[in-house]
Amino acid sequence: MAVDRIAGECRVMFAFEVGFAIDLARATARMPAGAREALPSSRRLPADCDFTHTPLRVAVSRRSVPIAAWNTAADAEATIYEFGAISIAFRIPLAGPIPSLRGLAPALWNNAALATEARAAVEELMRELGDAITRPELRATAEDFVIFSVDPASVADPSVDAMGAADLAALLRLEDGALSADSARDAVANPISYGPRDLVLVDWAAALVVDAEPAATLAVLEFANVQLVELKHLDTELDRGLDQVWAMLNDRSLFSRFRLRANLRRLAELELEGAALFDSVSNALKLFGDQHLARVQRAASHRFRIDDWERSIARKLSTLASLSERLEARQSQYRSELLEWIIIALIAFEIVQALW
Repeated sequence: MAVDRIAGECRVMFAFEVGFAIDLARATARMPAGAREALPSSRRLPADCDFTHTPLRVAVSRRSVPIAAWNTAADAEATIYEFGAISIAFRIPLAGPIPSLRGLAPALWNNAALATEARAAVEELMRELGDAITRPELRATAEDFVIFSVDPASVADPSVDAMGAADLAALLRLEDGALSADSARDAVANPISYGPRDLVLVDWAAALVVDAEPAATLAVLEFANVQLVELKHLDTELDRGLDQVWAMLNDRSLFSRFRLRANLRRLAELELEGAALFDSVSNALKLFGDQHLARVQRAASHRFRIDDWERSIARKLSTLASLSERLEARQSQYRSELLEWIIIALIAFEIVQALW
C-alpha cells in the first residue's frame, strides 16, 4: 500500500571534538536557564540504562539555511558531552510523499553551508563555556549524520515493502539516482520495530525513524555519531603518538639518553589520556538487555564500524604499552651502565690514591 503523504522532520547532526573534557556542572551554570533541556526519557529505557554522565542539551538560535527546496528551522539543538564533544542538530520540517524527498537527500550529502553553520554554533558555545572545557581545541573534521523522523500517523503501513524499499534505500544512502538491487537490499536489510506502528532503519549515511515517541531513539543515534568522531580523533592522536615513539626509539644523537626521561613522561601521559578517553567514550551509554534501544545502538555500531575502530585503538594502546616497557628497559640499562662507570671510576681513584 503506497504512502500518500508523510509528516515529520529531518535532523542533520554534526559531531565535533572540542577538548579533552567538559565539566558539565560548570557548563550547566553558564547556560541560560531557559535553554537547558534534559535528555528525553522513554518507557523503552529501563531505569538502570542511562548515560554515565548525562549530557547537557541546549537550544541555540541559528539562521535558517536553504537546502534545495527546503529550509532549516531557525533554531538548532546542541548536545554537550562530558568527554569533550558537542553535537549540533538542525531540523528541516518534512511533508509530502517519500519520492519527493529524493531531491533533499543528495543535497544533504557533505552540505558545506550546514557544516559552516554548525561550526559557527560550536565556536559560539565554546566561548560561552570558557574554562569549563579542559584543553579546548576545535578539530578541523566533523562527522555528519542524517535522520528522517516520520510521524506514524501519516503512514498507512510503516513497513519497508509498503513504503517502498527502493525509495527508502536511496533516502538512506542520500542518493538521487537509482541504486543497484544489491545496494538497495543492504540499505534496508535490518529493520527494527518495537510495535506494529514503528520502524527504524540505520545505514552509514542516514537513518529512518518512524515512531510516535522518537526522542530516545534519536538520542541513541546521535550518541553513536558522536562516538564515531571521538574514536576517529583518538585513533589519529595515537597514530601521531606512535610516530613520536618510533622517533624516540630511533634517536641515536649524543643527547638522546638525557631526553629519554622526558620522552617517557610524554609517552605515559599519552597512554593514560588515550586509555581514559577510550574508556569514557566506550562506556558512556549503557543499554543492557535485548530491548529496542539496545538493538538500535547495535545497528548503528555495525553501520559505523565502531567495533573496528575500537579494535584499532585497543591495538595501538597495547603497542604504546609495549614500547613504553622497552623504553623503560632502555632507561634502566642506561642507569646501570652509568652506575658501573661510577664504580669503575671510584675504584680507579682509590688505586691511584693508594699508589700516590
